[in-house]
Amino acid sequence: MSERTEKNPERTPSNATLVFIKSDPRESTRPAEAVRVTAGLVGGEIPVSLYLFREALPLFEDNLEDMEDGEILTKFWNQFPDMGVDIFYEPDPAVTPPGGARPMSPEELSEYLDRFSQFLFF
Repeated sequence: MSERTEKNPERTPSNATLVFIKSDPRESTRPAEAVRVTAGLVGGEIPVSLYLFREALPLFEDNLEDMEDGEILTKFWNQFPDMGVDIFYEPDPAVTPPGGARPMSPEELSEYLDRFSQFLFF
């Protein structure tokens, strides 16, 4: 799955899923549910990528355990890069993303969508 990168976008399998996270993980359990579902899909060997809108960027903070359903976030979130999950995010100059996460504007996202056959929204 690690070949599914920006270097080889054509290698994204046709059953690939893109999970959108728009909810703020400090106020909603939806981001934790997205993380749990993503972990389950990857465990089932389904290629998955994540796209975080600005509201969801607190997922890049260190205090995941203090967020809504923080135990789920803590268990899975930091493992995603090792699991082959590509993480993209809507750029925000006030947020420092972790290594491996890549900025992608909404305009760039629209050009990237044809690489996926399934979409989940949280």
